[in-house]
Amino acid sequence: MTTRTGKITKAGRRDLCVALVEAAQRAVKSDPLLKMRFEGLQKRMHRNQAIVAIARQILELVWYVLMRRQPYRGFSHERIAYKYLTWSWQMDEEARDGLTRQQFAGYYLMKLGIGHDLTRIALDPKHPRRIASEAEVLALRPELQHIE
Repeated sequence: MTTRTGKITKAGRRDLCVALVEAAQRAVKSDPLLKMRFEGLQKRMHRNQAIVAIARQILELVWYVLMRRQPYRGFSHERIAYKYLTWSWQMDEEARDGLTRQQFAGYYLMKLGIGHDLTRIALDPKHPRRIASEAEVLALRPELQHIE
């Protein structure tokens, strides 16, 4: 197996490259670590080149997450729960498979194996959000007891 390091080339799947660049453009706005790296890169190169470099870093992050079977550590469990909660706001009940928004967030946290004691999200102290406890989710989805 050949190990390659270095620049992104134009050889390879174009659709994957486009998706990674789009993800990088969004990530530099939402992820503090990637934003900091992007700002550092942008000081020495053109914005588009910096985005491509961030896209490569995202690809490396995805590889590490999949190979090590560990969640991305750039976000806290509370931030991940909030992302699931905001995602659920955009879905109807059928798309959430009959779960409430709070249960949806709790369900996917359990599937990831994180946030075991998290029942409240307080990213904005003025507007704390509740998510379902593990016991509540397990009552609805007992198959999750077998996930480690």
